[in-house]
Amino acid sequence: MIAPPHGPGQAAAVRGRAELVFERRGSRTVLAHSRIEAPMTVIRPFELPDGRLVVQLITLGPGLCGGDVMHVDVTAGDGAKAVITTTAATRVMTMEDGQQAEQHVQLRAGHDASLEYYPAVTIPFPGSALAQTIQVTAAQKSRVAVIETWAMGRAARGEYLQFRLLSSRTTLCVDGMLTYADAMQLEPGVSDVAGAGMLAGRGYVAAGFWHGATVTVEAAPPDATGTLVAFGQSTADLAYLRALGDEGPALDAILRRSVELVARGWGLPAVHMDRFRC
Repeated sequence: MIAPPHGPGQAAAVRGRAELVFERRGSRTVLAHSRIEAPMTVIRPFELPDGRLVVQLITLGPGLCGGDVMHVDVTAGDGAKAVITTTAATRVMTMEDGQQAEQHVQLRAGHDASLEYYPAVTIPFPGSALAQTIQVTAAQKSRVAVIETWAMGRAARGEYLQFRLLSSRTTLCVDGMLTYADAMQLEPGVSDVAGAGMLAGRGYVAAGFWHGATVTVEAAPPDATGTLVAFGQSTADLAYLRALGDEGPALDAILRRSVELVARGWGLPAVHMDRFRC
């Protein structure tokens, strides 16, 4: 008798890929090359009035399972303008001890290119483990945006911090020089990640940056929802965001406002991601 490749109730591990290359042709941006491997797929790209091309990524199935490895590889060539998002939250499913899912994202922006990566929230289920990397390579004269949002469990089910691991590493290299690095490593079973200096009891985390951006930070009124926000200019060409929130809608409003402020500096209309999500 041949043993099954996975245990009872355990989904088989998969390797998914979305490889996208955008090019500038005349006054337009086009998706010049795409390579898609299930369970990842994309919705046909469409153009915004300002010329940016939007592509929505989809991962078929219930979510990321133990052993899954997903790769997202996006290149915006010289002068190309692209926005990458997802249609819905990424769910990291319950998995057996010792297993984890992985997601690796590579973004490249050429000279005068614009590349924005705004995935929807990631939600870890009890017993899940996810290790993610985002590596961004950009030309000095380019615009790149990355915002990641994490829930600390399904709030409606009272699953706060019941996952095993959330690990995320994000780096930005501009013309070969490391200019931004962010790391998050949450292991609720190992240390008190809910305490002060970590999550401070909040249920949502957001982090991101904008390369090629100069922002004017406006004074914000006290937030009764208990959201903590750090949003400002790190260098002359780099803006950053870090936020902790109690409620998803309140945090979404802050992310939306941050995108609007950066877009104003870029002289572009803000891209509101809720328009492209289920």
